[in-house]
Amino acid sequence: MNKSATPVRGRPRSKRKHREIITAAVELFGQHGFEGTSVDDIAAAAGVSKQTVYTHFGSKENLFGLAVSTKCKQHGMDPEAIDLDAPPEIMLPEIANSFMRLINSEEALRIHAICTANAETHPELAGLFFEHGPMEAVNVVKDYLAAQANIGRLCIDDPKTAAWQLLCMLKGEAHTRMQFNINTMSKKQQDAYTKDCVEMFLRAYAPLES
Repeated sequence: MNKSATPVRGRPRSKRKHREIITAAVELFGQHGFEGTSVDDIAAAAGVSKQTVYTHFGSKENLFGLAVSTKCKQHGMDPEAIDLDAPPEIMLPEIANSFMRLINSEEALRIHAICTANAETHPELAGLFFEHGPMEAVNVVKDYLAAQANIGRLCIDDPKTAAWQLLCMLKGEAHTRMQFNINTMSKKQQDAYTKDCVEMFLRAYAPLES
């Protein structure tokens, strides 16, 4: 038998272990934060050895960054989930609702609070969260806005700034209340606010009339 035709064993299992480790990390970091989660905890939850975790990810910090990134993608803030050909009237409401579900999730609120509280003593942790959380969300929106500007559906000179404007505006009262653990707005109120934000954004960046 030709050796080149022999299937490579172990790779599917390795990929499965990789996914299982990330799944465990997402859950544990979301529940207990960075300091409250050990590599041993993640290994046990994933059913692998501690060395296997390090072999796949190198460090706990790298795994934390990937866990934050994975959480963003699970909530729709994923380049592969964005249709660059879809008009902004269709795509931006979907992006906005995905973003709101992400930032208002218990895990995101908990990790954000932990990173903020420890930003001075653990700036590297805050940096990882910022890079793999907010910045990834901004980049997803930026790329979509740039695509829409290129075909004339929106009039935007700086897609990155516009992305920040939209996402920061979306946070609004509901997210602020949740950060401080005080009475939250109803879903109906939140949905209405999100809709208003998108409509305002579309008016602000509507193509100029010739």
